[in-house]
Amino acid sequence: MLLIWVVIGLLLLGALVFISVTQSVNAEAGRQDDVVSVPTIASQSDEFMRTFGSVSGHAAQQSNGVELYQNGAEIFPPMLEAIADAHDSVHFSTYVYEAGHVPDVFASAFADAAKRGVEVRLILDRHGSKKIPESLLQRMKAAGCKVCWFRRAQWYDWEKYNRRTHRRLLVIDGTIGFTGGVGIADEWDGAGDNPLHWRDSHVRVRGPAVAALQSAFVDNWNEATGELVLGARYFPELKRVGDTTVSIVQSNPANATSAAQRSVAAIIAAATRSLYITNAYFVPTPPFVKALRDAHSRGVEVKVVVAGPYHNKPAVRRASRHTWADLLAGAVEIHEHQLTMVHAKVIVADGSVTCVGSINFDPRSFALNAECGAVMLDDDIARAATAAFDHDLANSRRVTSADLDELTFFSRVVDAAAYWVRSQL
Repeated sequence: MLLIWVVIGLLLLGALVFISVTQSVNAEAGRQDDVVSVPTIASQSDEFMRTFGSVSGHAAQQSNGVELYQNGAEIFPPMLEAIADAHDSVHFSTYVYEAGHVPDVFASAFADAAKRGVEVRLILDRHGSKKIPESLLQRMKAAGCKVCWFRRAQWYDWEKYNRRTHRRLLVIDGTIGFTGGVGIADEWDGAGDNPLHWRDSHVRVRGPAVAALQSAFVDNWNEATGELVLGARYFPELKRVGDTTVSIVQSNPANATSAAQRSVAAIIAAATRSLYITNAYFVPTPPFVKALRDAHSRGVEVKVVVAGPYHNKPAVRRASRHTWADLLAGAVEIHEHQLTMVHAKVIVADGSVTCVGSINFDPRSFALNAECGAVMLDDDIARAATAAFDHDLANSRRVTSADLDELTFFSRVVDAAAYWVRSQL
C-alpha cells in the first residue's frame, strides 16, 4: 500500500512540474512573438541614448565614470576594496554564492563591514545560492549583516520560485556601483584562461547612474523583506565624475515584454556597422534570430561568441545549437570558445554602445528572471570591450554549416527537445 501511495505522489509531483513548465514555456513563447518591432535609431546618435530609458527602465544619465573589468583577477579586488572602504551601507545581490575561497573572502569582507557599523544587506537567490554553507551565513548574520533569500521554494507556488533574481549588484554608500556577470564562487577566480577559471565581465560605475543600480537592489530587497529602503542615506546627490552616458536596465518581467528583452532588441536594431555578442546562454527565439539576420542584411557585421566544450550546462549548449543553422544561413557568425566556460554577457554595437550585465540571450533572462545591466555610450569602453571580444574570438572555433551537417539524427532530436524547454534551462 505504501508503494502505491509513493507512486501516486510521484505522478502528481511530475504532473505539477509538467504543468508549470508548460505554462512557463507558453507564457515565454507569447512574449517572444511581440519582441523586435523596433524603429531604427543609429546607436552612435545622441537620440539613441536619450530615448533608451523608455525600454531599459531608467533614463540615460550623463557624466559617469565607468571601469570595465575582465575576469575575477580584475573584478574581485576593486569590489573587495570598495566594501572595505564603505562608510555607511553595502548592498549586495547575487544569483550564485557557493562554498570556497572566494565566498569565504567575501563573507569576511561583509562581516568586517558590519562590525564597524556599516549597514550590510545581502540578497541571495534561493535557487542559485543553494550551495552556500550555513557557516558562512551564520558568520555574516552574527556580525550584523542582514541576509535574505529571494523567493524560497514552496511546493504550492513553483511558478513564483521559478522566477529568480539573476542580478549581480554591489552598491557602496549609494555612490559606487558594480554590475556584470560574476558570481561568488571559485570558478570566477583567476584570469579566465583555463577550465577551472571562468571567463566573465563586470563594470564599476560612479556618478548619477549609480542611483539606478541602487533602485534595482531596493526593488528586490523590498519584495524579499517588505522593508522600504528610502532617503538620502541610500540615494545621495551624485556628482558628475566622468564622460560616459549610462542607462541601467532594470528588468523584472511582468508585462508582455521585459526591459531586458526590449533593451537587447533596441541595441540590435540600432547597429549600423558591427554587432559583437558574447553570451554564456545564447538561445535566441525566432524573432531574435530574424533580428540578427536582418542586421546582417542591412550591412552589419554580426559575430557571436558562445561557451564551447566547457559549457557548464550541456542542455543549454544543445538548445543553442538548434538555432545555429538559421543563423549561419543569414551569415551570422557563431564561434565556440575553447579555453573555458564563457559566462560573460556583453554586447558591443558599432564601436560605441556597450551592454554589460547579467542578461543572458535566452528566454529565462527575457521572460522569467530579474536582471540588471549597464548600457553605455562611450568609445573607450566600447574599444576595451571589443579588445576583450577579439581575444575571445582568437580562442574560439568558428562553427560552420559542415559541422551541423555532421550531427546525427539523434543529436538533432535532442537539440530540438532542449530548445522546446529552453525557458527552464
